[in-house]
Amino acid sequence: MKLRNLLILYSIISIGMIACDDDEAQETLVTPRANFTYTPAAPVEGDEVAFTAAAVEGSSDITTWNWHFGDADSSLSVEQNPTFIYESPGTYEVTLEVTDAAKNVFKISKPVTVIKAEFPASVVWEYTTENAVANINDGSSAPVIGDDGTIYYVESRAGALSSVVAVTDAGENATLKWASSAVEGDLPNAPSIGPDGNIFINAWVDDRAISKISAADGTILWSGAIGTDVSNNTPAIDSQGNTYHGSRAQGANGGVFSWGPDGEKRWEITGVGAFYAAPVISADESTVYFLNTNEGKIWAVNAADGTQKWAEPVGLDAGIHGSSLSMDADGTIYFTTNTHVAAITDQGETGAVKWTAEVDDASNSGVVVGPDGTLYTGSVGGLLAMNPADGSVLWTYDAEIRESVPAVDMNGNIYVGTADGRMLIINAAGELEKELELGDNVTNSPTIASDGTVYIESKDGDTIKLFKIAVANSGPADSAWPMKGQNVKNTGKAR
Repeated sequence: MKLRNLLILYSIISIGMIACDDDEAQETLVTPRANFTYTPAAPVEGDEVAFTAAAVEGSSDITTWNWHFGDADSSLSVEQNPTFIYESPGTYEVTLEVTDAAKNVFKISKPVTVIKAEFPASVVWEYTTENAVANINDGSSAPVIGDDGTIYYVESRAGALSSVVAVTDAGENATLKWASSAVEGDLPNAPSIGPDGNIFINAWVDDRAISKISAADGTILWSGAIGTDVSNNTPAIDSQGNTYHGSRAQGANGGVFSWGPDGEKRWEITGVGAFYAAPVISADESTVYFLNTNEGKIWAVNAADGTQKWAEPVGLDAGIHGSSLSMDADGTIYFTTNTHVAAITDQGETGAVKWTAEVDDASNSGVVVGPDGTLYTGSVGGLLAMNPADGSVLWTYDAEIRESVPAVDMNGNIYVGTADGRMLIINAAGELEKELELGDNVTNSPTIASDGTVYIESKDGDTIKLFKIAVANSGPADSAWPMKGQNVKNTGKAR
């Protein structure tokens, strides 16, 4: 009996000891555990995000740290405290996986929200002469920039003496160099700059339809009379200083004209209608293309003697008012109307319509070419992106655009003025990057300088203001026609 009781007691003690051993094993079984933080708390696209990880209390010794940053490229890191740059805004699921020597694994995930960066554009200064202007600057007016950095622009006062204004960009402000009303009439046109650095302007004045103005002091070097006046034209200028423009009139004096650098009339074609558009000079300077706004057709004219290159003009058989011509790298000529955008090809002995696309009144804008070849034009119905092959509309950004030819920068962003005083910056996908409130009426065509600075005119109250807008890491698009007039001198000559 005593032996039996002893055996039972031994069994109970043994079981108790085994139970204690299991409890101790449970208490000594330790796994890895970790947490992480990141800075900045609200990262912006392009910012470096610093991740900091650490084992939490009670964790086993961690031997490996493995990160997945949640981006499309499945970027990884094995550092304990890595950094990472998110190139696009959005919310990313970041996962940290840690292991210990026993290959035990622990994972923790957190969302990281990356904010869209503000587009790096800001107004540096605005300048005005304070001259009262009753009307908007029409003719899709655009500033031009001389080799010394002087900016020239127009104050067009309908029915009064308009001015060509020259200002010096002093960095944080602008100073007046001169303001000239010597043409003594309305200037519903944008200026251009010749190879000698002097300024050309067409005018709504019979005896000064075109004038060459001294860049030094604004005095008139010479003027040319054509028996009528000019509107919505910017003189196109070749490398020799010869100028080309059309007229406003539809009667006997209506037509196209060319002048030598010293003011002698080289040739004219008259009695053929009105030409409310800035012409284009071919890259080899052999041909000038004009838009006859009575006929809605492109005329190809031999630059040397004014003879017609094509026996018959080509176009839309529709009256058009005030557009700006442009040219693609393959020689395609683009123009805009109150109903269409059209593309014309020069086939040597004749021209042909490549395509037409219906639009809601792009007549006071024009076509520019982005760095990837996409076409852009302003219209009453918005900013349009178009396929150069067939004119199909790729996207439309809703805005009312009048008297503004867009400009495209090297990054594919499009700048354009609106009818209510804004300048829009739209990316190549048709999304708004930024808008700047400049005035309360029409904002005209932007000009992009080589350093990315944008100069643009806007009517605000009863004055015309010139704005300098700084844009970081930019410049004009490396394309056939990135802005009105092709370049910052508005010469209208193809590359």
